[in-house]
Amino acid sequence: MSVSSQDKVPVQTRAEIWKGAAVAVVLAVAIIAVAKAAGDVAAKAFDAWSGIREVRAFKAGEPEALLTGRVASSLFAFQAVSVASLLLLNAWRRRRPGSQPFLKFEMPPGGVKTILLSIVSLAALAMAFASCVYVFNPDALKHDLQPFAEMMNSRAWWLILLAAGIGAPLAEECLFRGLLFGALRPTPLGFTGAALITAVTWALLHANYSPYGIAAITLIGLYLAWLRERTGGLLTPVVCHGAYNSMIILLMAFSGAGALG
Repeated sequence: MSVSSQDKVPVQTRAEIWKGAAVAVVLAVAIIAVAKAAGDVAAKAFDAWSGIREVRAFKAGEPEALLTGRVASSLFAFQAVSVASLLLLNAWRRRRPGSQPFLKFEMPPGGVKTILLSIVSLAALAMAFASCVYVFNPDALKHDLQPFAEMMNSRAWWLILLAAGIGAPLAEECLFRGLLFGALRPTPLGFTGAALITAVTWALLHANYSPYGIAAITLIGLYLAWLRERTGGLLTPVVCHGAYNSMIILLMAFSGAGALG
């Protein structure tokens, strides 16, 4: 690593940049693995606490509420471990000489107006893509929404709203548009390569979706990476991601979407 004589800012060599990217990828995989294990443990703990697997008479609506609570518990554990790990890693990076934190939540240029326009643009993009999918393969759209739609009939649906509207945006944006994008962006891959890799790997976390669903998530991931690039921080991607997820959950909860299929 060399140092610029003009501003005394450390300048990384190409080898150091690639090394940093490789370390970030390894750390991301490790965080996902540990968070996934935490989610599994939380689900098993919920099973033991709730008696969901016991052979007994359930009250009306109780099985659906318990299933929703089980999914939410697993998601909360995954998200909490992910966010905590990333915050600790970011704090460690801040204390290292010459290292820049990868989690930045500054207000974007243009402030709230920029955030609102970004949300509207994301909603329009997602709606246009979903409309095309519905025209060519409506069953694919139903397949991707069905698991959530069933939980929307539960009285515990609001737990999924919290997990999807707050937990998921924080955990996933900090990991993909924060740690991974921040490490890949300085490499020769540039913005295009970093955006594409992070969008595709993020989409692969949703492997239970249809190919159309995977494509939609990849497209949204590219848009969120573009927001990260344009605004210089994670606040706008996190808020947009949260608003988009919340909009879908609320639409399903209050539109009778549980009748899908």
